Amino acid sequence: MLVEIIEETKGKDGRRILKVAKENLIELMTELKKQGFNHLSLITGVDRKDKLEVVYHLHNFESKKYIVVKTETLDERVPSVSGLWSSANWDEREQYDMMGIVFEGHPNLKRMFLPENWVGHPLRKNYDLKKVQYINMDEEGNDYATFDPGDGW
Repeated sequence: MLVEIIEETKGKDGRRILKVAKENLIELMTELKKQGFNHLSLITGVDRKDKLEVVYHLHNFESKKYIVVKTETLDERVPSVSGLWSSANWDEREQYDMMGIVFEGHPNLKRMFLPENWVGHPLRKNYDLKKVQYINMDEEGNDYATFDPGDGW
């Protein structure tokens, strides 16, 4: 593999864990797909307070091997892998909605669970739980968020 790996470790279950700079993510993921890791089972975002980490779980059904790839971002942006695995589409949208991670190049990056005008990302450590937001529905059946003006909005 010619991609620069920042760190390689093993998880408690023995899975290889590769850490790569986000600038090298697509190159690494393309190489792993060529090596038979055809199934992307999960994308998870982790709020580390000073940065966001994105974790990808890949599976090679033929060799029965799993691999975990991690990357970090300081600006909430990472490249989308939806062009490599269609399963990334929903996982990236979920992480965008809940964590605020922007997957650059995603074909339809919009919220999945919350209305587009929802303020903040509920799984982030800096999300203010004291500010109340309500989900309402307009006459066409579209959800939208409203705020309690007494909460300092």
